[in-house]
Amino acid sequence: MLIQGRVCVMKSSIATVLLLLILSATIATGENENPPSYPFAHYPAERLYKGKPAPPKLITPTQREFRTVLRKGERKGPNFAGHYTVVEWGCGSNCVSFAIVDAVNGRVYDTGMPAINDEYPCGLLYRLQSRLFVVVKSRSGMLSSGDCKAHLYIWDGSRFMPVHDSTE
Repeated sequence: MLIQGRVCVMKSSIATVLLLLILSATIATGENENPPSYPFAHYPAERLYKGKPAPPKLITPTQREFRTVLRKGERKGPNFAGHYTVVEWGCGSNCVSFAIVDAVNGRVYDTGMPAINDEYPCGLLYRLQSRLFVVVKSRSGMLSSGDCKAHLYIWDGSRFMPVHDSTE
């Protein structure tokens, strides 16, 4: 009987600790209670691709240099504008690189991309169902200071076109 009592106390203690961890994580991630919303629905993708992604066609020296990250990223399938995959990779402290790979034909788009490393990158936002691409940057590098600015672009199937800027 004594052993069963200790087991119940241990289960109760473990449950309490887990509950506290969950609450702490919820509070910590809730820094921005009203995250900015972007008009993803205003720029719907033409079609959603459901097939197997085509392997990336690595044509330029830069594409061949990053062949491993492009291939691994493309295998995950489309995550942007219906049938494209945004493949992101780090390039050092406060640096992000990315390319767009067409899941239908494997074409890689890696030139003429919006500048993201001219300031401190706060993040890239995109959706499978939308052609809207949001680049969020900070001049100060203090991501929690609220000085991030969003730059909105529309993907036209081969390049990004700026929409407008909005300070967040």
